[in-house]
Amino acid sequence: MSSLRLRIPLAAASLVAAALALAALLDGAESLLIAGLVLGAVAGLLGVLASRSLLRPLASVKQAAAAIAAGDFGARVWPRPAGEAGELADAFNRMADAVQEQMTDASAQRGRLEAALNSSIDAVVALDGDLRVLYANVAAERLFQRPAAEVAGKPFVWYMPNEQVLDAVRASRDRGERHVNVIERPGRQYLQAVTTPIVGGGDWAVLVVFHDLTDVRRTELVRRDFVANVSHELRTPLAGLKSVIETLAAGAIEEPKLAHEFLDRADDEVDRLIQLVEELLELSRIESGEVPLVVAPADVAALLSDVAEHLRPQAERKGVSLSLRVGEDVGSADLDARRLERALSNLVHNAIKFTPEGGAVTVSAERAGDRLVVKVSDTGIGVAAEDLPRIFERFYKVDHSRASGGSGIGLAVVKHTVEAHGGSVKAESELGRGSTFSFSLPVARP
Repeated sequence: MSSLRLRIPLAAASLVAAALALAALLDGAESLLIAGLVLGAVAGLLGVLASRSLLRPLASVKQAAAAIAAGDFGARVWPRPAGEAGELADAFNRMADAVQEQMTDASAQRGRLEAALNSSIDAVVALDGDLRVLYANVAAERLFQRPAAEVAGKPFVWYMPNEQVLDAVRASRDRGERHVNVIERPGRQYLQAVTTPIVGGGDWAVLVVFHDLTDVRRTELVRRDFVANVSHELRTPLAGLKSVIETLAAGAIEEPKLAHEFLDRADDEVDRLIQLVEELLELSRIESGEVPLVVAPADVAALLSDVAEHLRPQAERKGVSLSLRVGEDVGSADLDARRLERALSNLVHNAIKFTPEGGAVTVSAERAGDRLVVKVSDTGIGVAAEDLPRIFERFYKVDHSRASGGSGIGLAVVKHTVEAHGGSVKAESELGRGSTFSFSLPVARP
């Protein structure tokens, strides 16, 4: 600016000197007229020069400010003008740098908050004072089955028409109350809805968080069923024992033959209790992982033969033939022989129990690539198609006739034992024509 101030007077002095020299050459009124015109032209020229010198840097500042206001935070005054206008440009550029840094930090913080909310498994929804959706995270999109862009600006009641939740949202907005409700949605989906007022959130008035409790409720129902089933299974043999004791105490003990019959019945009920407790303990140990598998090379053919010979007397008493078919290439495999023997015994025991007299049970084993496949087939009463998907659930019984004398735990033990080895179980059956229960284990060829 100082150089500008110096250049303008020098230019003015030169023009005035030229005007005076021209006037001196002329006479009278003409000289005065020409001198006046020259001085007027000098004044106008000086005004134009001064305005252009001052307004050009100001226009650059204005242009940069407009760009920043439009969102271009990288805009700066450039090139830098000289003099005091340059100092003004430097101050503006420093201010623009500070604004850009603050906006970058704010954008990063917003991005981190957005990423955190979208990473949550809980659906998060923010509402305004009119209970319209202002924000919905990814979990909320899944809950409402609509993208957030479509939900934004729409009434919350369109996507959550539940009176409990709506009452809680109104209470949070109007009275600043926090509410927690558990609701059930179609498809037996259970949600915990937490509504909280937002203080100092601008347009955001109420925050609603939905936590999916479906798995928790399902686990709770399984636990209740488990307790109820165990109680039922224990009550039956205990009632039988109590009946035997009461009968013996009433005088049957004085009749040796009758007393022996009742003692045999009591012995059967005790065996049933022992089997139930052992199966419960086995299932509990397998599910909790408290007892790891003891894996060692085992002769598969010998293992199957031991199971068949152990249960053959039971099959003979029932009038059921029990046969064993083992492929020549079965060989040995790395497995927990004790647990797998127990699982296989459960399958063979069930096959014998539910096969009528004159029927047949076949135990077979073969290699299928890098897997060992073991099958237990019978010609028994069979299982209905609708029951097959749940046949390996603990305590599940297809009907009273097939469930007689069983606890409903044996097949669950089989399933968990096989899966602990990294294998899988399968059941195929047809009512009145028998069943085939099989499992396959990943094993390396010997």
